[in-house]
Amino acid sequence: MNSFASLLPKPIVLGLTLAFAISFAAPPAQAAQQRDVEGIAAIVNDKVISLFDVDQRVDLFFATSGIAKSPEMTERLRAQVLRSLVDEKLQLEEANRVEISIPDKDVEDRMKTLATEGKMTLDGIKKFLAEKNIETQSLEQQLRAELAWSQFVRRSFSGRVKVGDQEIEEQYKKAVRAVNQTRFLVSEILLNLDSFSSEQQIAQLSGEIVKQLQSGVDFSAVARQFSIAPTASRGGQLGWITADQLDKRLASTVRQMKPGQVSSPIPTNAGLYIIALADKRAGGNDPSKNQFDVLSLTFAKDTKPSKIDKFVADFKTCRRAQQSAKKAKAAAKRTGLRALSKLPRQIANAVGNLEAGRLASPVTTPDGIELYAVCDRKDDLGIEISRDQISENIFSQRVSMMARRHLRDLRRDAVVEYR
Repeated sequence: MNSFASLLPKPIVLGLTLAFAISFAAPPAQAAQQRDVEGIAAIVNDKVISLFDVDQRVDLFFATSGIAKSPEMTERLRAQVLRSLVDEKLQLEEANRVEISIPDKDVEDRMKTLATEGKMTLDGIKKFLAEKNIETQSLEQQLRAELAWSQFVRRSFSGRVKVGDQEIEEQYKKAVRAVNQTRFLVSEILLNLDSFSSEQQIAQLSGEIVKQLQSGVDFSAVARQFSIAPTASRGGQLGWITADQLDKRLASTVRQMKPGQVSSPIPTNAGLYIIALADKRAGGNDPSKNQFDVLSLTFAKDTKPSKIDKFVADFKTCRRAQQSAKKAKAAAKRTGLRALSKLPRQIANAVGNLEAGRLASPVTTPDGIELYAVCDRKDDLGIEISRDQISENIFSQRVSMMARRHLRDLRRDAVVEYR
């Protein structure tokens, strides 16, 4: 597939957008330029969106998302593309209203950051866009709107959200109680139903996205392109969670899924969800993930048992044992901290139940007589629960909800003329 996804390192692919503002592809640049001459796509509070603007964003999406381009897909989604660009105009207008202006340097710095993350240069990105007949200005305009809206949301809503200690503590205790429950490694895409013009369009678009995801399109790239959830900036990743932490409809679905599956669209009060299950595991700690630093000592087969017994009796630390091994002409090799599941089976079987500072019983192998000493051990503690992370999650969800409501109000009050 000829796309950013296949030509660039993943970080640049995933970093290009944070929300549902990028749109879908259309005819080549020459046809787009002809339509630009012919007319206007929409006027938003006296701000013009040209058909050329729409086509450029369309081409940018197909160049970055990995989703297959087809005439049917393009025509089916053109109205949705335009509605997304209308939202962008409203976001920029609202930011300007409170005197938020994004300097050209900030936009360029953002592009340089994307280039660095993708092990590219700024000129490299511009060259790629030029090869696709996409003007750099199209990406710059998107990034400017993204930066402006993000700054507006922080300034307008952050100070209005308070997360109480009692609420954090309740969520923390709930998480602790759930430690022994089955955990799921989940990613999400949340589609904004307000951006659709009809239920038929919702079904068509969401169905097409699921189809593409199930065919192998990168879920995190699509999440960054489309999702309005707070997780969009990290590719939709929710991390390891229990089903009880999800909306009841999502929980019911994820319990029935197998790792590697992508769900059908799930309607909720917040919007339309698509979820992917990467993995799941039983609750509690996982002994196979306990880490061991093991010192293996190999003595010659004809070594007298009394000599090995004395070595065992004198064992204090791995460092001393390594020095003593030289005098005893025994080979010494240390693994460093490695998960039990990653150690050779013979060593794993011998040390799995040993604490740090203990020796396993001697084992006769084809190489000689071997001793295994546990120099260090770090056990898997299962899910890591952080009060700070709980607080951040609650905060970001509420700010995101307030931002969505405000954008919905802007749409309601705007004067939008579609051509």
